[in-house]
Amino acid sequence: MTSRRQESQEGSAPWRRSRQRINGRTFAMIEDNSCQPPAGAMPRHLKVLYQTWLTAAAMLLLGAAMLVLPWTLLILVPPLLLLTAWLGEEGQMAAFPSRQDLLLLGALGLQGLIWIVMLLLHGEGADGLADAWPFALGMVTLLAFARARMPVTWLWAGLALGSLAASGWAVWQRVVEGTARASGHEPLHAILFGNLGLLLGLLCFAGLSWSFARRERWPWSLLLIAGGLAGLITSAFSGSRGGWIGLPLAVWVLYRGHGRRLSLSWRVTLIAALMALLGSLYVMPQTGVATRVDNAIDSMRQYVAGDDEMTSVSARLEMWRGSSQLILERPLTGWGGSGYQDAMRERGAEGVQHPSLGRFWHAHNDVLDAWVKRGLPGLLALLALYFMPLWLFARGVSAGSGERRALAVAGTLVPVAFIDFGLTYSFLAYPAGGLVYALLITILWGLYRQAR
Repeated sequence: MTSRRQESQEGSAPWRRSRQRINGRTFAMIEDNSCQPPAGAMPRHLKVLYQTWLTAAAMLLLGAAMLVLPWTLLILVPPLLLLTAWLGEEGQMAAFPSRQDLLLLGALGLQGLIWIVMLLLHGEGADGLADAWPFALGMVTLLAFARARMPVTWLWAGLALGSLAASGWAVWQRVVEGTARASGHEPLHAILFGNLGLLLGLLCFAGLSWSFARRERWPWSLLLIAGGLAGLITSAFSGSRGGWIGLPLAVWVLYRGHGRRLSLSWRVTLIAALMALLGSLYVMPQTGVATRVDNAIDSMRQYVAGDDEMTSVSARLEMWRGSSQLILERPLTGWGGSGYQDAMRERGAEGVQHPSLGRFWHAHNDVLDAWVKRGLPGLLALLALYFMPLWLFARGVSAGSGERRALAVAGTLVPVAFIDFGLTYSFLAYPAGGLVYALLITILWGLYRQAR
């Protein structure tokens, strides 16, 4: 027994000596305060609190500044997210930058770079910077998600509240002030205001997969449904017909994300409710939807019959024809911004087209506008800007958790909506359009990468 006790004591002696050395160093560190946080370091709970406030401010501002506040306030969203990242830590986004991250950053960077280079080539100096900076801000925004985990709750709250506020303003302008079409702040006008309002509503509907997966499902779901309906009202009171063309495709994307998980009775009920709402918006004289649709049909008939009267429909068709002919003359390099307008005015002076078309500075179609001004590189950059995020997000539309699926549906809807808007108007020719696109794509992708 004695020998065993001695062996045990001898075997444990090195461990005891090691523990004594560790305890001695620990007490020494406590005495000289070397184990304390560095002087001036921010406590972790304050960092988390400030991150929450900054994220909330950025997301609420994103929803409000798209339509209700002056759109230039959107410039504050990236700095707010960068401040959040400054308070954060590495590793908040797995394996950043991944191949997908680089592809998305490349698509944004290519659009801005081609805009600058091609206008320099046409002797327009630094004019391309005025159109390229929104995509640079989008790239910076994505970098913030590598260091800060941001609650998706604030995104859906900002979008829903922004949509509700925009619809209230649209009703006020149309019903109370008696304007012909709700148009929002200058330099926005009815087309930009109405289509962005429609996009806000569609994004609210996209968030339903997230809300139904939460414990507080009904308050959030009702808020998002109200925001979605408000977006339809904003679009109707603006009279922007171009956004209505792509509604069937947008509904199909929403169905892919939500509809397959609903029972047949719920699907029938929702479809009937949607048809009833759209029918009500059409027949209500206050919206002006029926008048706008009837005018479009009459204008098309007049154009086909050879009537020379310029309407919004015939003017677009003539601009598209003129832009296509200019593209055939310079398919590789394009004409540049000022060169395009000069060429259109010259066509009007020669009697090839109506002289009034020379006053328009864009082609009322994003694909034609990119090609005729920036040549084949501009066309390819625009297609990458559309289809790279579409490819990245579409793979998650019908898979994953409710949070990831909602973000994937929303991320798919953004390029789908902009492709639709760009059919009858050059949406990306405006810095406001480019900034909204770049911010929505990068914020949705950053949240999608962080979602579980």
